Amino acid sequence: MIAKQSIGKSFQGALAYNLKKMDQEKPEAKAELLATNFSSMKLEEMKKELAVMKAMNPRLTRNTWHTSLNFAIGEHLTNAKMKAIAEEYMTRMGFDNNLYCIFRHHDAGHPHCHILALRNRFDGTVVSDSQNYRQSETIVRELEQKYQLQVARNSRRSANKAPDKDELEMMQRTGKTSHKLILQEKVSEALKQSRTLDQFIRQLEKQGVHVLFNQASTGRVSGISYHMPGFRIRGQALGNHYKWGSIIKQIDYEQSRDGQAIRQANRRTTAQYGQKNGDGSERNHQQSQSTKGGVDQDYGRSAKPGSIPRFQNAGIGGANSPAKQTANEHGFDLQRAKDASEDLDHHLSGLRHSGSSGGNHVNPAAFILPVSDEDEATDRKRKWKNRDERRKIGRGI
Repeated sequence: MIAKQSIGKSFQGALAYNLKKMDQEKPEAKAELLATNFSSMKLEEMKKELAVMKAMNPRLTRNTWHTSLNFAIGEHLTNAKMKAIAEEYMTRMGFDNNLYCIFRHHDAGHPHCHILALRNRFDGTVVSDSQNYRQSETIVRELEQKYQLQVARNSRRSANKAPDKDELEMMQRTGKTSHKLILQEKVSEALKQSRTLDQFIRQLEKQGVHVLFNQASTGRVSGISYHMPGFRIRGQALGNHYKWGSIIKQIDYEQSRDGQAIRQANRRTTAQYGQKNGDGSERNHQQSQSTKGGVDQDYGRSAKPGSIPRFQNAGIGGANSPAKQTANEHGFDLQRAKDASEDLDHHLSGLRHSGSSGGNHVNPAAFILPVSDEDEATDRKRKWKNRDERRKIGRGI
């Protein structure tokens, strides 16, 4: 037996969903009420009872405990036995003095029931949700032995993700099955009909489902996501049965052989649904055209903050040219630097044409811009002035 718990805010939404299923005509879609302690099953009367209970704990917002008990495929349980198991489970979880309903559903390939209970007790206390998962696992294992049920694996490792509160409310409003449940069914069917990965991909695409693999440059795949019109979900979020690690255990897969099929599937999915990785993250990110990461229009290369334009490419230009402004800020004599650069280019060009250095020896020191004593003194004064200003600021002057 597997127990799936959720704690939410909308008791009425989950209740209305189950009541609506009781009115279904098809046996496989119809829900049965196994037990309840509401005085009436009319929705308006039930709302009044809920309002009274909620008024006892008005600050409790997450007041709804919704749990499904799922039994093994092929396990035959009468309504009486399922009711007894559900009531004992609920009582041992602490819901022994609360409003509740137990519904049996027939819309899956295995027997299961839903327990819907209010966390508010009749005495005004609230059922704690602390360590409820660990407590549930202990109770489930003991109930399996007591009622001779097939032992199931850990509930947290269950194959399918149960519908959450929002999905239940959506199904109640629209009367339609959620995308997640539809997709679980389609993927399961594709797995049954496929022996290879390529067949699996083709079977899904026939049903309107595209897959996107998180494939590294080495060809290794680490994740998968499923895409339908208006819906996209990672394999892990769909359920353990549908994640990549489980998929490759159910079909014949070889990285070297199936790499091309994976790349082609990615291209088809990307063309239809956009650039996403198999783990759901963005594949490409557009860079913002900021000063830091933008393109410097003067010389067509990435600009670095605080960089000084290359003189021979930027040109001297007018007083407002970027090169002129940058040179002024850094105290450069732009004309002297340009002249020295041209002289150096001239001498280096002569060396290249001569084929050897010969007697054309170049003194590198000749192209180092001279710094006068006056310039050094001015620079020292500027540093001292900045130091004095920082000291004044530190003293609060």
